[in-house]
Amino acid sequence: MLKKILVAIGDSAESQAILDAGLTLTEKFGAQMLILHVINPAIPTGFSPLVGGMFPLVNSVAVEQYTKEWQEYEKMGIERLQAYAAQVKERGIEVEVSQNFGDSGRMICELAKNWSAEVIVMGRNQKSMLSEIFLGSTSNYVLHHAPCSVMVIQLPALAS
Repeated sequence: MLKKILVAIGDSAESQAILDAGLTLTEKFGAQMLILHVINPAIPTGFSPLVGGMFPLVNSVAVEQYTKEWQEYEKMGIERLQAYAAQVKERGIEVEVSQNFGDSGRMICELAKNWSAEVIVMGRNQKSMLSEIFLGSTSNYVLHHAPCSVMVIQLPALAS
């Protein structure tokens, strides 16, 4: 019998489908849920403290803007987690949330181990082979390094 289910979500709209799968599993077993969002500083988010072309410079205005945008990104992540947690609580399920900073695959596995999760529910985006070579695959990493079972939800291909 499963008692602890970790649901790892990302920034995409498909995160609701991952949460729904986790909810179904959690309700069936009467388990606890932990919803995790990982902020990965290595993945481009559309902003950078660098200004300039060939020889970029770091200046205080750019760093201030970069910091402000990261804080907003973190805040949006927490708000999303709280909204998902509210959905789970409405169904009478015990839920915790966590937003961590680091490499997504490693953080998911580490938190699953520390929280004693028995199943990880996560999504998998279809990437081009080139993207997968350079960026790696979080779901592939978790499948090979998780301390427990992993349920991967296939998400639609990302628009190119």
